[in-house]
Amino acid sequence: MDLDELKELIRIFEASQLAEVEIEEKGRRVRLKKTGPPPTYAAPAVASPIQGPASGAQAAPVAGQEDITLTTIKSPMVGTFYAAPAPDEAPFVYPGDAVDENQVVCIVEAMKLKNEVSAKFPAIIEKVLVQNGEPVEFGQPLFVVRPMV
Repeated sequence: MDLDELKELIRIFEASQLAEVEIEEKGRRVRLKKTGPPPTYAAPAVASPIQGPASGAQAAPVAGQEDITLTTIKSPMVGTFYAAPAPDEAPFVYPGDAVDENQVVCIVEAMKLKNEVSAKFPAIIEKVLVQNGEPVEFGQPLFVVRPMV
């Protein structure tokens, strides 16, 4: 990748809604990451029996618990969802698992590039919304999570 290609990649990345992208070509790796406040994740109405307004993540009471805010981890791109690092390995996460900030929760493969999707904050995985090997769209919710405060 020459300097002009790198400048074009940066220009496209800055204009996109992607938070992070990593490209490896001929043994060279380029990783671009936007800084700033963490994105707000909204839970889809069908993701859980706990439903809030469609406007985003809202607190919803659950029997025996106080306020719980469910949010989602969304796909950063169009591609294929993979729950595990390889077909013969265990998934990165299961429902009920606690994840740390920046912990890998899945892979979205696009154009033969495997892009790791990480949690942006500590959370509990409540539900996996996508089947292994299923195509996903940009912004599609992949996991319903409960942030840990």
